[in-house]
Amino acid sequence: MTQPRTVRVLIVDNDPEDRSLLADLLRSGPRSRYELTMAGSYADGLAALRRGSFDICLLDYELDGHTGLELIRSPAAVALGAPIVVLTAHDDYEIDLAVMEAGAAEFLPKGELNATLLERTIRYSMQHYESQRKFTYLARHDQVTGLFNRTVLLERLTYMLERPRGDRSPFAVLYFDLDGFKSINDSLGHGVGDEALNTSANRLKTQCGDHPLLARLGGDEFVAVLDTDDEQAVRDLVESVLDAFRKPIVVGEHDIFVTISIGVAMYPASGTDADTLINNADAAMYLAKQGGRDTAHWFDNEQDGRPHARVGLENELRAAIEANELHLVYQPQFDLGTGRVIGLEALARWNHPRLGPIPPEEFVPLAESRGCIRALTRWALSNACQQYLSWRDAGVLDADVVLAVNVSSQHARDEDFLPMVQQIIESLAMPAALLELEFTENALMLGPNDTNPLVEQLKDLGVQVVIDDFGKGYSSLSYLTRLPVDSLKIDLSFLQGVTENNRDRAMARAIIALGASLGLRVVAEGVETDDQRQFLVENKCSFGQGFFYAPGLPVADCTRLLQQSAPKRALYH
Repeated sequence: MTQPRTVRVLIVDNDPEDRSLLADLLRSGPRSRYELTMAGSYADGLAALRRGSFDICLLDYELDGHTGLELIRSPAAVALGAPIVVLTAHDDYEIDLAVMEAGAAEFLPKGELNATLLERTIRYSMQHYESQRKFTYLARHDQVTGLFNRTVLLERLTYMLERPRGDRSPFAVLYFDLDGFKSINDSLGHGVGDEALNTSANRLKTQCGDHPLLARLGGDEFVAVLDTDDEQAVRDLVESVLDAFRKPIVVGEHDIFVTISIGVAMYPASGTDADTLINNADAAMYLAKQGGRDTAHWFDNEQDGRPHARVGLENELRAAIEANELHLVYQPQFDLGTGRVIGLEALARWNHPRLGPIPPEEFVPLAESRGCIRALTRWALSNACQQYLSWRDAGVLDADVVLAVNVSSQHARDEDFLPMVQQIIESLAMPAALLELEFTENALMLGPNDTNPLVEQLKDLGVQVVIDDFGKGYSSLSYLTRLPVDSLKIDLSFLQGVTENNRDRAMARAIIALGASLGLRVVAEGVETDDQRQFLVENKCSFGQGFFYAPGLPVADCTRLLQQSAPKRALYH
């Protein structure tokens, strides 16, 4: 038979006879064993509460000039982490109501006490307190990561903002968003996604330490509040977080590469209320994503200030798609040796009439989360094909120039995607062999040994399949031998470091060599400097795109570029 647990009881009562009576009642109880600590005054009770390590406190209401109500409200009682039962010689409803509202677990008249009632009260009070503690925990913590939730975040910010003016000091709000995290759920399942999310949360907790409050807002978004006016300390934390997320997340057999984008807002320069600070840190984070991800941006009121009226933006996006209010720009892909255009990547843009340019990093996830990504993809694919055919008919395209269109990872599981592609190709008479659909590598894998049948189905249509952002997703390179893809695009994060980072140079060389050995075309994206171009040429990467050659160009500018027999890079960088 299991031995009953020993319950640690603190008895605070200034009457020696009452303390003795309580001890006798507890010792005579048949179901539990008790370890008793006695306090005969308010001061002794307060000191005992500060020491803690009790499972329950039996507290007399009248204590040598003080009341039990004062003790219940003390910081020591709040920090006790155990229920408090108030005992009184008078069955007073007003006292009962007051102590229960202050947080007491129960209120008992001493004249009604017996061993059975006291034991039952202790047992039920402890059970109720534990249940309440779990409920409170769930109400204040994120259930996946165990981090605080938005409620606690707003409480902390409110407390900091409502401190007396003389006690207020600048502090930082850091907004974190994982780059490309959604594709993990789409490609590897929510089980792997939750484990990766937990690992990410633990990384953030490790880097933030005990000082900042860290909360998960939902999805892959987190916020930290750093109570310091030391800007260098904030920058050091930002850099340590960025470095930590450049290492792969290991989940079972998967090595998953997920970087992080960070936005920083400072009180009071970036806002004087909680909502404004969070919104401005969020806006700064989007600018970090727009700047290439895996980086941080500090909010600047003059440069970054923009309306925050995002309410109903998803409805506006749907209407903008239906009204053909979005537009496409085209970023050329070049043969690095000859400078000849060998491909055009279509990129969607949204110039909102009220908010100005909305970056794709914002409106594409919005389309995915609000169920209009299929409409966005159909619009982009149809318009890109029509424009491509217009250029072909005008005679400004070489016969082998391809059209590339990015595809959301959601379409890798969308049964209607393949029929949509087929219908567009057939209705427009688009040459399938000159159409490239770009997927992230995670979207094309179902598991360590399984590939997505969509790739074979697209190949049967004659469409070319490209792995975008190669090197940041799925762990095993061997799956490339099982995926009949046509091209790899080296993730720009590797290219950014090839002139100074040995790891990035080695990774870029390995991808180029791997692609060549498998007969795949390798395209480097994000070429921004001549040193990067030279590195690629020296390592036999034949194709590239980026601002060094040309940004995403409107139709008129792209047409002029295509009309040139020998494109001059100086016009575009």
